[in-house]
This record gives sequence, C-alpha cells and structure tokens, in this order.
Amino acid sequence: MNLRRAGLLFLVAAALDCGTSGTSETPARGRSGRAARGSLDKKVIKDVIHEHHREVRACYEVELVKQPELAGRVLSQFTISGTGDVVAVVLRDSTLGNSAIEECVRRRLLSWKFPKPVGGGNVDVIYAFNFFPSP
Repeated sequence: MNLRRAGLLFLVAAALDCGTSGTSETPARGRSGRAARGSLDKKVIKDVIHEHHREVRACYEVELVKQPELAGRVLSQFTISGTGDVVAVVLRDSTLGNSAIEECVRRRLLSWKFPKPVGGGNVDVIYAFNFFPSP
C-alpha cells in the first residue's frame, strides 16, 4: 500500500477530563495542602494535538506497511505540568495490538509542549487516537 494513500482518521474519540488536575512528585500546593489544579481549554488541547498529528500518523504508517489491514484505537492519558510539558503518559487501552505504534505514540506525547495551564497546576487529559487505512 502506498504510504501517501495510507490515511489516519484522526478523530477526537475521547477528550475527557480536560482541565482536571494530576499530581507529580513536586506538585504546586494550594491553601488546603492538596496538589494545585490547573486548567486548559479543551480547544487549546485539541489544537496542540492537531499540530502534532503528523508525528502520530508517522507511527502508524511505519507499521501499516507491514500490516496493510492494521486499524484500531489507542486511548492515552497524559499529564501536562504547570510549565506546559507532558510529564507522564499512560496508554489506557489499545485495540491495535501493535506495541511499536503504542510505544511510538507514548514517546511522541512526552515530547509535546502545551501552553502553561491556568492556575499553574497539572492537567490530566484522556485522548483517543483512531487509526484506519484509506479505502
């Protein structure tokens, strides 16, 4: 299959929990002593993900050459720190059954930079990447 024709249907299947906080080893603390929560608008998060969609697509296309019928979803959960860096990534679920793509997506996410969250705390994001070959 021609890589140029191979497509990635890049949809937002899940953008849940945007704006909720996560924790890190040295989280900012509010008056209550709990980890400070940051927030980012869902559109801002989606825009940054869209800016990097070619990186994730490349992960898929490398493996699509080997498995032309490869399709499925990778559900990721990642934490954006108060500085806008992605500091943790967990792949919550995958229907691809392809560890090379899953690891590539994880590594890519860790390299992304988001705007600093409002409030300076962490933001946890759950996002699904859907992969399908072009017809």
